[in-house]
Amino acid sequence: MKKVITAAVVVVFIFLTMATQLFAEEPNLSIYEIQYTENPDGSSYYDQQYVNCNGGIVIHKYLGSRHRLVLYDPNYPDGWGGISVKGDYNINPTPFDDVNLGDWICLDNVFVDETSKARGNTDLIFKDISSYPPPISIGNSLPEPLIVDVNDIAVVYDDVNETCYVTDHRAEKYEAMYIQVRNVVVGDYNNAGSHRDNYSLCEIYEPNIYCWAADYMNIDNPDYETTHPIVESGLKLCSVSGILEQYTKLSEGWDYYQLLTTKEGDFEIEQLADLDGDCGVDFVDFGLFANHWLTDEQCVEPSWCGGVDLTQNGTVDIFDLKEFSEHWLEGK
Repeated sequence: MKKVITAAVVVVFIFLTMATQLFAEEPNLSIYEIQYTENPDGSSYYDQQYVNCNGGIVIHKYLGSRHRLVLYDPNYPDGWGGISVKGDYNINPTPFDDVNLGDWICLDNVFVDETSKARGNTDLIFKDISSYPPPISIGNSLPEPLIVDVNDIAVVYDDVNETCYVTDHRAEKYEAMYIQVRNVVVGDYNNAGSHRDNYSLCEIYEPNIYCWAADYMNIDNPDYETTHPIVESGLKLCSVSGILEQYTKLSEGWDYYQLLTTKEGDFEIEQLADLDGDCGVDFVDFGLFANHWLTDEQCVEPSWCGGVDLTQNGTVDIFDLKEFSEHWLEGK
């Protein structure tokens, strides 16, 4: 009888030990602690573990076949401050019905996943044992995009082998962050990547340097499987903003990061006070503005005095100056 009891105790002990190893030692982790890594492939140190996360502000909510939240911790604005949270396909794919943009939520017992289904992203999976208490706060301001250079998230496409990859994973710090690239032009689109909604954003003056973008999480996109209607080859954009996502499927030759637009407003074609069309408001634009200041010239459509009559009231006056000053040094 003693041997049976002893054996049972040993089995229970082993089971508890194995179960404990599934959970991170730290009781509560910040997004930074979960995301930060020096692993060459960008994988989290907490991959395949259950964690409690101090969470962040909900900056995007995607209601696809499984709900997805993107959380942002404003304590880490320069990187490692964003993370994606997904409902579990088989258990609870839509657990976030009562969560709103601007809520700061924490998460308990969520599973850190970097597997093939996550495509290299550090995802928090909301399992049957997962939960979230009422928001710590609501109505928080959503962040302005973090400006990055195209080269920071650039990809290399191999025409011969039809593969696309990054030379390293330095862009990992921006994963799930709301970022922005500036002064780009749409290059290849449709059939440019792993899915039909992929397209390239090239630097205007360095077309061989480009990153990839996609629109499937754009709430204003009528067909999430294709590009947003505004996207066409050759379109010049002053800026494009979005959530950065990793897409890795080595068996098919893919390992890259892509910029996911979240709304139509993430595309900035032109800036209101940019009078010379260089996507910036500076002294050159001020000189153009001054040439029309309080003249007898009548400003009419379609040119409105070369665009200087910003309020389109027929003359360049103090109201236009006020509008101009509000955009001073934008894009610079």
